[in-house]
Amino acid sequence: MPKDSKKPNHRTDVPSSSKTSKPPKANSADEEIARRLDEQLNPGRMGDADGDDAHDGQSCPVEIQTAIDYAQLFAKDILNTTCHTCDSDLIEELDLSWWIKSWKATRGMKSATPASAVTCDCDALTCLGCAEKPRRGDPRYMTDHHGLKLDWCCNKGGSFVAWVLLCQYDEMELSLQERSLQHQAASKMHQAGKDRSGGVGYGSHFSANPFAFDPMHSSSADEGYRRRGLRQALDFHQVDSDTDKLTDWIIGILVELLPRRSETERKVNPALSSMIELSLLQDRLAELLRNDSLQDVDTRASLYFKTFEFVSRLGNHESLDYLVCEERFVKKQSAGLYAISTKDNGRGKQKAQAPLTVALGRDGKASSLISCLSKLATQSKVLLNGSSKQAAGDNIWQVAKKIDSLYGRLADTSAKDTAITTWKGYHEAHCLERRADVARHLCRDMYKLAQQHQSSAKGRMSRLVTEASEMATSLPTNIFVKVDEALIIGPTDTPYDGGLFEFDIVCGEHYPATPPSVWFLTTGQGVAAFNPNLYNFGKVCLSLINTWETQDPASKWQPYKSTLHSVLVSIQAMILWKWPYENEPTHEGAHLQGGRMRQKCLEYNEDIRSKTLRYATLDWLTRKEMRDGLWKQVVRDYFRFCGKTLVERWRQWEQGKKKLSMFGGSSEKKLVDELEAAIERIRK
Repeated sequence: MPKDSKKPNHRTDVPSSSKTSKPPKANSADEEIARRLDEQLNPGRMGDADGDDAHDGQSCPVEIQTAIDYAQLFAKDILNTTCHTCDSDLIEELDLSWWIKSWKATRGMKSATPASAVTCDCDALTCLGCAEKPRRGDPRYMTDHHGLKLDWCCNKGGSFVAWVLLCQYDEMELSLQERSLQHQAASKMHQAGKDRSGGVGYGSHFSANPFAFDPMHSSSADEGYRRRGLRQALDFHQVDSDTDKLTDWIIGILVELLPRRSETERKVNPALSSMIELSLLQDRLAELLRNDSLQDVDTRASLYFKTFEFVSRLGNHESLDYLVCEERFVKKQSAGLYAISTKDNGRGKQKAQAPLTVALGRDGKASSLISCLSKLATQSKVLLNGSSKQAAGDNIWQVAKKIDSLYGRLADTSAKDTAITTWKGYHEAHCLERRADVARHLCRDMYKLAQQHQSSAKGRMSRLVTEASEMATSLPTNIFVKVDEALIIGPTDTPYDGGLFEFDIVCGEHYPATPPSVWFLTTGQGVAAFNPNLYNFGKVCLSLINTWETQDPASKWQPYKSTLHSVLVSIQAMILWKWPYENEPTHEGAHLQGGRMRQKCLEYNEDIRSKTLRYATLDWLTRKEMRDGLWKQVVRDYFRFCGKTLVERWRQWEQGKKKLSMFGGSSEKKLVDELEAAIERIRK
């Protein structure tokens, strides 16, 4: 963290639930509400003012219950605000669509819209924050967001605007999740042959609302709560371009409501942080930050830059930084912020069902928002340290700089024990390396090919730089990349287990419109074919790189969509797999058949195991040009970490298998014994 911040008192100090008949008009309304919110009454209380529980009978974490109390007290004050002139009630329920529509209708006007004020029947304008005539023109409480000028009068007026936006966001999020459930249900019906829609893929009961994500046409929040209840489990993996637009718009205004980096002394209404914590926006932000694709971030740059600024402003204020730097409570189900904050609105309109459920016990906490950014931060550092602005492209370079700066400021980067004690940890730290001398390690044919591609189509270098950066955090365990070279270690429970398989990869001048060229190097100097798709002269047959004919277009290279990462994963999963004999077109499912076909599968596996131990393992340990070559450190560290376990598995392979047992098939020297001795030498 950037500072030794301590939790704000309001995280666990439960506010008073007492309520005057109307907002105070003496002195400052902001100070009065802050005073009442900061009262430390009943610090151990777990239920709300009426003894109800926010978890339908389960105990509620005190931090969440406190946040609910703040939000409910805030909503009660807002809904009970009266006209500063005639003392008439102003609003009974919050009509989200009306507020959003009224704001957007003033876009382009010269003067700012009083965003937190309501006109009474007596024509007097009253701020719902301070219950006074709105003060106009104070730059601290104004914004011009893409032509939409808003003026929220006072600190609490800004909290009201945030409440409307967060409630509206939750409605949109729940609509998205509801629609996703309907799609899933329709898909299951279609797969089961029960689709009644005449083949369009959805049942006639489903009709997408074209205004579902348009704040101008949103249904009221309370209707959403009654319609949805708590029937669905929350899932934030859905992505929708329409929700991106609204999320972008909402976050853009929320950013202006938060203190700037230079305004660290500015007071923040405790209800504001509580509402952010209770809103589903916090969970959506976590999903956005957890993205492990810099390319996707670049594509959605407007949304992400606003997200980064929002997180930055939260993290830079001592009463808000816990929302970014501390672990979050996991929301299992929610009816949305409006339902949470108006469960008891002071007018006897209680909801019968708890509007929020969070996970308890060991599963009750999720990573902090800043921790969710760790993968993108790693990728950004790799890109910035291993490339140039010209090679990467200006847009992706700016994205990487923003991420690196944000993570560096807010993440806990204090010195820790960084000793690597597991092979998985080693892979995470060393799976990607950029070396200027890699090209000289290419085989002769691939080196010539690389020399032919000195020129690049537009966007090629930027794409390669971005892909390489993404692989720093996305490569599966046992795949290593050094620019034009890849090393894939054979997966466990396959005849390739423990073997190290090297590939040359060259991306042509038209990449990614065309696939990369891939060449297999681990052939025992042209002796061993390890698979029907891996030839002893180096050819790699794979539909994804268009070297294997297929009638399925989806299996071929998809220009500008397929990636080097997908090629490497395909080799690991589809070629170096458990039943390589079935990679022959006529042998699919052979291991499931009885008799001779299954026997051929087993014999083929024994042959591959023998080749794996001899040419993909022992050669790496005994042939100097391989042992001390490009992959020298990976080879040594792999056998230091995994050597003993590998030998134990190989001993099991060896039992009763003459071909495996004898080195070269005829010598009296056992292959696994030779391997064990070589591993011991390298471990020392």
